[in-house]
Amino acid sequence: MPAFGQITRIIAFLRSENPLEDVSTNPIVKHPHNTSRTIPERLPPAKIKELSVLEPTRALAATAGEWVSIAAAIAFCSYVWHPALYLITVMFIGSRQHALMILGHDASHYRYLPTRWQNDLFANLFLMWPMFASVEGFRKFHGTHHQYTNLPADGNRHIWYTHDAAGELEPGWKFPKTRAGLALVLLRRAFFFTGIFWIFRGLVGSFLIPSPHWMLAAKLAFYASVAGGLTFFGAWYAFLLYWLVPYCTWHIAVQYVRLICEHSAVESDEEEYAITRTTVPTWLESIFVLPRNIGYHLEHHWYPSVPFYRLPELHQQLMAREGFRTHAVVRRSLFTSLGECIKP
Repeated sequence: MPAFGQITRIIAFLRSENPLEDVSTNPIVKHPHNTSRTIPERLPPAKIKELSVLEPTRALAATAGEWVSIAAAIAFCSYVWHPALYLITVMFIGSRQHALMILGHDASHYRYLPTRWQNDLFANLFLMWPMFASVEGFRKFHGTHHQYTNLPADGNRHIWYTHDAAGELEPGWKFPKTRAGLALVLLRRAFFFTGIFWIFRGLVGSFLIPSPHWMLAAKLAFYASVAGGLTFFGAWYAFLLYWLVPYCTWHIAVQYVRLICEHSAVESDEEEYAITRTTVPTWLESIFVLPRNIGYHLEHHWYPSVPFYRLPELHQQLMAREGFRTHAVVRRSLFTSLGECIKP
């Protein structure tokens, strides 16, 4: 779809009315993003409530860890410069940018801090605004993705352009593909243009979402301060080298890899288990592609009230159920999940 058409669809969706409320028929923990679909494996309410308790220090520690890692990578690469090291640094920083978005994703579910205004402000300051996005904007799309997964009202159809106006899958989202076809999709997305479009879309779109006046003022102050600081310290080239290049290349590529693994070519003999795939990554995959437990995706869709640091425990609870073990699409490697999206 041409960029102008994409922007038009985004603006129309941002201006539409879609109040988020609990649409589930039998919620265990009331949450505005509970699914309207059937959840086959209902865990005991007490266990879900226990898993849904927020631990703000864990979220803040994860945020600090990501920023310290980014700063250390920049410092090391600047001190020990080598083209090969820079390539690894781009991949590492791009993956940490992805991790920031994953933590911001938790904030969009109100799972970051317990007080909502603090949840949104802190997440915007340290997670979303640096990534040219906003908690409010992401929530607008992602809430309906959870409520109406794979249904016409799914917000992913608008933000990822997975379907055309008639509700049919766009060619780029039809899987399985050949290896060459998959590689072409990822290379095309990782070649700067998609990243530049995301930056433009995020900056423009974030100002179209209704927000309190104080949040709008904070956003303007944030971007003005960043621009002023980069100008004062003469750091625009470093910003290009260590933030925009990783953002527009590796970060974009792994975003697409993640979404493909989550929702493409998922096959199960039970429909409600086929809404998404769970991918439990290896240690290296968790660093570079699937950070912060985002691979536990079926679990997250069924129980969005559970924060990212409790998803492995939720997974274990569900794996103890015969129905989940039999019907859920759970893969133990990123390459196994991607392999199911490739034609034999």
